[in-house]
Amino acid sequence: MSQTPKMLKDLGALAGAIMASGVSVVAPSAGPGPSRFRRLASAEELAMPRVNTQLPPKEHLFPPTEPLLRFRYRGTDVELTDPPLPAEKLVLLGVRPCDAAGIALLDAVFLADPTDPFYAARRANATIVAVGCARADDDCFCTAVGLSPHSSYGSDLLLLPAEGGYLAEAVTDKGRQLVAAHASLFTDAASARAAAPPKLQRASLDGVDEQLQAAFADARWAAIAARCLGCACCASVCPTCHCFDIADEASARSGVRLRSWDACGLEMFTKHTSGHNPRPNQPARFRQRVMHKLSYSVASLGRPLCVGCGRCISHCPVGMDIHQAAAQFATSG
Repeated sequence: MSQTPKMLKDLGALAGAIMASGVSVVAPSAGPGPSRFRRLASAEELAMPRVNTQLPPKEHLFPPTEPLLRFRYRGTDVELTDPPLPAEKLVLLGVRPCDAAGIALLDAVFLADPTDPFYAARRANATIVAVGCARADDDCFCTAVGLSPHSSYGSDLLLLPAEGGYLAEAVTDKGRQLVAAHASLFTDAASARAAAPPKLQRASLDGVDEQLQAAFADARWAAIAARCLGCACCASVCPTCHCFDIADEASARSGVRLRSWDACGLEMFTKHTSGHNPRPNQPARFRQRVMHKLSYSVASLGRPLCVGCGRCISHCPVGMDIHQAAAQFATSG
């Protein structure tokens, strides 16, 4: 944080000022279906929930479906056309710290060599404004995976709830540029203090990666995953899931190659053309999800691929709980 902390009084005023400058604002807003991040038409549409939105903001950087190329048949030749790279400048406003951390983890995947050009273009044009949590629900467990309700990881500008507004911490150059561009909305707050973050009760999963590796063949996986339906709801609401499938949709004359979200919990995800499936049952697929989130990613990315947002727990139709599943091995010795 700068030597002289800044205070933002009104989040809606910031949204309005950003839109007035010609930059799109994507933020929580009221609308049909689940609560999610939408492009605002006006600042009045901003509707910050007390806890997480049902869907994370991931879809605005990594869409559920997008074209990778288009093709047209020209006699015996095939003409290929690249879709234009995304050019829209936007601010993701009101992102919770767990979702900002999720974006940082997507960066580690899609911006690594070889860089994904579509994600990279969206990410370069996006500024992440996170708002610290004033409360948490029973399914939140960010502190169990090394984060906190006031974490700045992944955000460009972090706004922490404080008396009279939000204490602003510019984390990156993008954040500092945003504050400078709308300086009239930020006042000096030398004596301001952020409100205390909410306390989370779930036990730490530090070190569980090695314990999960040792328990790969443990017979308890069958009982733990007995309820799993393989519906992939957990992947759909996860801020860090990034598995995808690629398929061509074509007519006799032309077509498009599409990338669409996929999930390791689905039976077809690893099914071979021969019919063999190396993960032949739901316990094996649920184990893969837990291992990928909390063990394999620690080795490949240096931290869990789970940010403890709790959405997969809240929305699972049969009450699967990834923290509870991993904690069984963490406490078993």
